[in-house]
Amino acid sequence: MIKKNAIILAAGKSNRLAPFTYEKPKGLFEVKGEILIERQIQQLREAGVEDIFVVIGYMKEKFFYLEEKYGINFIINNTYGSKGNIMSLYFAKEHLNNTFVCCADHYFPENPFIDNNENNISYRLCSYKKEKFREFQVEFSDADVITDIKIGGSDGYAMVGQAYFNEKFSRAFMNFLEKEIDDFGVSSMFWEEFVSKHNNQLTLFSKVVDEESVLEFDSIDDLRQFDSDFLNNINSNIITNIVKVLKCNPNDIVDINIIQAGLTNVSFSFVVCGVKYVYRHPGGTSLNIVNRQAECYTQLKAKELGIDKSVIAIDEAGWKISYFVEDIVPCDFEKYPWQLEKAMSYLRKIHEVKVDKEIKHFDLFSEAMRLIGLACATKGNLFVEFDDIISKVKILDGYIKQDMGKNGIDYVLSHGDVYEPNFLATKDEDFYLIDWEFAGINDPAHDICGILTRYHYTDEQIEFYLKAYFGRELTPFEHRHFIGFMPIASLYWMSWSFFKGSVGEDDGFFFLTAYRNCKRFLDRALKLYEDEYI
Repeated sequence: MIKKNAIILAAGKSNRLAPFTYEKPKGLFEVKGEILIERQIQQLREAGVEDIFVVIGYMKEKFFYLEEKYGINFIINNTYGSKGNIMSLYFAKEHLNNTFVCCADHYFPENPFIDNNENNISYRLCSYKKEKFREFQVEFSDADVITDIKIGGSDGYAMVGQAYFNEKFSRAFMNFLEKEIDDFGVSSMFWEEFVSKHNNQLTLFSKVVDEESVLEFDSIDDLRQFDSDFLNNINSNIITNIVKVLKCNPNDIVDINIIQAGLTNVSFSFVVCGVKYVYRHPGGTSLNIVNRQAECYTQLKAKELGIDKSVIAIDEAGWKISYFVEDIVPCDFEKYPWQLEKAMSYLRKIHEVKVDKEIKHFDLFSEAMRLIGLACATKGNLFVEFDDIISKVKILDGYIKQDMGKNGIDYVLSHGDVYEPNFLATKDEDFYLIDWEFAGINDPAHDICGILTRYHYTDEQIEFYLKAYFGRELTPFEHRHFIGFMPIASLYWMSWSFFKGSVGEDDGFFFLTAYRNCKRFLDRALKLYEDEYI
């Protein structure tokens, strides 16, 4: 009898199953009382497959318990976020032999590994699917040899479930892959694409099964249709928080949809008893740039003041539940004067709050230096590259702080991330200032400069915004202080972008704009102070 092994691919993130894949990989979801990957391991063992290799990457540590429980072997793939699943097979190359190639998140109602493959042919399970589908569509000959593979299709046969490579196929597959892995685009492929690339040299048969034989669960709705108790058993902090705050049952939660993976979080909408809400789940790098205690304090103050009426609950762990704001209209301060008037009144309100608790003081220059230091780990020595800017801003920062002490400007409770995307306006002229993650004690200039440094405003527009904030003409001292703060705020948002880019995340549309504004105002700001302090 031929000895067979198995490679289970479990490195990917499965974004379509967000938000729950932000807590655990899809392969560890519980479906009808069983963990997906555990059910598959048990089915392999029932079929006599003892040597099982699991390729892990995303949240790899959550799989570690399987080693002791089932005696399986791990292979690490840390390229899962930037490369295709071909890399998982490349890292497992020494174990490709007479091998089942599986995906950790598949559910097989019946054991597919107990087969009568008497001729030991290489094959991929295929089933007929109506209408459009995401899987690889195949065509095959009268002898069931796959002759064509393409991504996506409709009304045709799709690759599903596991594949099986015999020793000859595995050897040829890996010979090609060894030679071509560094060729342009190869490492970003799915392994099925690589087989297609060598279709004339690699003989892969189709093994047709009913569509119900392999369940892949492309969405949360798919899972809930198959397992009505899925949300009851997911063991999710997200579900626990929603149930506790809204006093509902897990199955009351419907219509879950990702709104956007934000700059520091992921948010999704959902409906309970006909009311639409938003849940925010903290992102993995958010603790490096966010102080949750300060955020919670300021967010609740904003709720009291009517600045953000949407929030229902917020926690220092980073999660938040809000009402979904309906009938949104574009926020455009230049076009809609009422929006600018409300925005500036909100800033004045939050700046007037008497803080009755010890919360984080954001020293913007120090924060910028900290973030640049973190970014240097992957971006090289940014302190050297931007030495001229940093040195000048450091001098300016000293002038600004001396100036505050001399002229009686106090630090205030601030939002810390003020610009148009963080305001919501409705057709009924309701107005909200949201996303308080960067809140804390800061220079009052930081909030207004948060708007001015992330867009290309003219000098005239900047004067207009400053006057709108004060509600009057500025004194010479006030004008100097706020213009002087522009390069400091610009450097901070540059450093934020450095950091986000260094960890492979979106570094913001304002990165280049902040750099340009820092250069634009730096010498001008220094000149405003040098006559007095030199």
